[in-house]
Order: sequence, then structure tokens, then C-alpha cells
Amino acid sequence: MTTNLTTLRAEITRLRQTMTVLRARYANLLAAVRAAVAAHEDGEADPMAYLYDELPDHPPRSAANADHHDDVGTTGSSK
Repeated sequence: MTTNLTTLRAEITRLRQTMTVLRARYANLLAAVRAAVAAHEDGEADPMAYLYDELPDHPPRSAANADHHDDVGTTGSSK
């Protein structure tokens, strides 16, 4: 019985820590989205920079933008 309670308490502690990290990540992402929207509305040159800063797994901006602009440019120039 004591082992079960100890295991359960450890799991609750682990889950609380995980939730704390996830809440912080969500709050940072939400703030980045709001900043990107505001930057877009203000006419900033690269409003997506706020999001790229919060998405470390995302490809670098230069590669992502280059692929997107090349595709758009190629499609537009052939028509």
C-alpha cells in the first residue's frame, strides 16, 4: 500500500511539473501569435519573426521564406 502511494505521489509531482512547462510554452506561443498579428497589422516587414523565435523546431526563416517565395515566383512567372 505504501509503495502504491509513493508511486502515485511521484507521478502526480511529475505530471504537475510537466503541466507547468506546457502552460509556460502555451503562454509563450500565444504571446508570439498575438505579437505577430499586431506586427502584421502595424505593417512590420517580418511579423512572422515572433513565431519563428518561439518555434525552435521550425526550419530557419531564410530557408522557409526562400522556398515559399521561389514557388510563388515560379508559378506567377509561368502564367
